[in-house]
Amino acid sequence: MVALAAAGVVFTPASTTARPEPFGLRSAPPRTSHSVAATAYARMTQAQRIGQLFMAGVPSRGPTRARLASLHRLAVGSVVLDRDDTAGRQAVRGVTRSIATKLRSVGVSPFISTDQEGGQVQRLTGPGFAPMPSALDQGTMRPAALRNASHTWARQLRRAGVNLDLAPVADVVPAKGAKANQPIGHWDREYGHTPAQVSPHVVAVVRGMQEARVATAVKHFPGLGRASGNTDTARRVTDPTSRHDPYLRPFRAAVQARAPFVMVSSATYPNIDPGQPACFSPSVLTAMLRGDLGFRGVVVSDDLAAASLQGTSPRQRALRFLRAGGTMLLDTVPRQVTAMVHAIGGAVAAHPGFARTVKAAVMTDLIAKARAGLVKS
Repeated sequence: MVALAAAGVVFTPASTTARPEPFGLRSAPPRTSHSVAATAYARMTQAQRIGQLFMAGVPSRGPTRARLASLHRLAVGSVVLDRDDTAGRQAVRGVTRSIATKLRSVGVSPFISTDQEGGQVQRLTGPGFAPMPSALDQGTMRPAALRNASHTWARQLRRAGVNLDLAPVADVVPAKGAKANQPIGHWDREYGHTPAQVSPHVVAVVRGMQEARVATAVKHFPGLGRASGNTDTARRVTDPTSRHDPYLRPFRAAVQARAPFVMVSSATYPNIDPGQPACFSPSVLTAMLRGDLGFRGVVVSDDLAAASLQGTSPRQRALRFLRAGGTMLLDTVPRQVTAMVHAIGGAVAAHPGFARTVKAAVMTDLIAKARAGLVKS
C-alpha cells in the first residue's frame, strides 16, 4: 500500500478489494497532537497542570533524593541538567531514567534538557559523547555537513535520555569586537558574524537534531550579539536590536524550520521596549515572536535566577513572564521554583483571565510533548 500522507490519500492496489465498514460505523479520526494534549490536560489536577509550566535545574550527576522528591511534590514537568559532567553517556542515562520515572505524571513524561552547544559550552562529555567544536567552528562547516554532525550529537543525547537541547544559538555577533561580547562572542558561541552566515547553520542544527528526535531551543531571542554585558552576572544589560532588525533573520529561519522551542533573553531592548526585560515584554513575546515571526511553539525563559532580574521578586518574575506570552519557566534555584508555583496557583484561583492565560500556556507545552512522543494517548 502506498500512502500520500501529505495529501491524506491512500492508494490501494487494484487487486485488493477494500472491505466495507459495517453500517453505521466509521473509523476513528487520527489523533492530532492537540487532541492528545487536550486528553492529557483533562486528566491532570490543577497542580499537575501548573507543574508543566516549569523546567527546573538539577545537577547533571543527578539530584539528591530530597530534591527529586521536591520536584515530584511540585509536579514539575521538565528539567535542565545544568552542570558540566564528564562521567559519560551511561552515567547520564542512569540519572535521566530516575528523573523520568519520578516526574512522569498521568502518562506525561518530562522534557530533559541540557546546554549541548559545543566548544566551551558542552555540558555532557566523556565516553559516549563526542567532543563538539565551538559554534564559531561549526559555522565554517558546510550546512549539510553540520546537519549530519548534529544528527550524530543528537543521537548521543537521545541514548543518554536527553530529549531537548537548549541550542542552537541564533545570536549574531559583529566581527569587530566580537570577543568583547560577554555572553556570546567571548565564548565563541556564535555561528558567524552576519545573519547570512548564521541562518543556514542554525537551520542545519535544528533539522539535524529533529531527525534524531531531539527537540531544540533556539536562543536568545531577540538577540544578545551586541549586548552590553552578561545577563547572568550583570543587573542592567541592554542590546540595540530593533523590531525589524536584520539580526533577527536567524530566528526567523529557525521558526520556518519548525524549531519547537525559542528561548527568550533577559536583557532589555531600548529600541523595542525600554521599560522591561524581553522576558517580561508583550512587545517581544507576543507582537514580535508570535506575531511577526509566526512562532507557535514553546516560549521558554532563560534562567529566571539571572542577575539581570534580581530587582524583581520570583513571584513577579513568573507572573510577568506568563502574562507577556511565555509558556515555560526555566529556573535553577529550588526555592524560587517553589515560590513561583505557589504564585501561579494563587493567581489562577483569583483571576479568571490569568487562568485562561495559564491554560493556553500549559496546552502549548503539552502539544510540544505530544509531538515529541512524551504523552501517552
